[in-house]
Amino acid sequence: MADEVGAKAKIESASPVHCDIRAVPGLMKILIYSDLHNEFDRFQPPPVDVDLVVLAGDIDLLTRGVRWANESFDCPVIYCCGNHELYKGHIDRTLDKMKAAAGSHVRVMENEILIQGHVRFLVSTAWTDFTGTGDVVAASSVCAREMTDFRVIRAGENYRRLRPSDLIEKNRVTRDFLTRELATPFAGKTIVVNHHCPIPEAAGNDQEGHVSAAYFNRWHNLLAQADGWIFGHTHHAIDDYFGQCRLISNPRGYPSEITGFDPYKIVEF
Repeated sequence: MADEVGAKAKIESASPVHCDIRAVPGLMKILIYSDLHNEFDRFQPPPVDVDLVVLAGDIDLLTRGVRWANESFDCPVIYCCGNHELYKGHIDRTLDKMKAAAGSHVRVMENEILIQGHVRFLVSTAWTDFTGTGDVVAASSVCAREMTDFRVIRAGENYRRLRPSDLIEKNRVTRDFLTRELATPFAGKTIVVNHHCPIPEAAGNDQEGHVSAAYFNRWHNLLAQADGWIFGHTHHAIDDYFGQCRLISNPRGYPSEITGFDPYKIVEF
């Protein structure tokens, strides 16, 4: 308990990252983080001047990542829930608690839109539907057996254990949301923010077999309609173009894990 109090005091005494949303449309400077996993080792952002912060999930457990964001930044923050935020919680009710804990400058978003200046953000956790390896039955079974999510996340009115079928339905809702919104004309840039990876080509090679179906979707058709796509979950950093869409992931990962993390990862749109 003393360590937790000390860490909180350190956050409160540190200067928050300064941000300044420009009144005149131009290039927006975005600081991107995911998979900070503060539950193991609390991260302190370096002092940088940016316009917006995007947190693409797995920042900390339950509402702790939101409270950290409240204290660490003084500008607009987009917070996309990851799977680890829900550990020891409920897939729907914990998200509600995260929203309630957010400061006025922090937006916890799920299947929601935020227009900031000339940029439209479409934000969803984007759970997978386990079709990525070509056998949804086998992948669902393997993932349910081997992944921690299905032991520590609760769902339903009776707080039962999470099931693959719950995530398949979440995936359908998000896919419909993105399909509809990406087809809606917008004069500026459109950036999708997810926790899960949109395509296997960007997921890295850390996961093998059917477990990999819990890490990526196959949303190539949606990707082609976005200007940028920010995600996390894979613990594999990437900044590359797939067609006209820029894919970006900047995960810190677990302690001592080598992910390609850049604490100064700022992109412009």
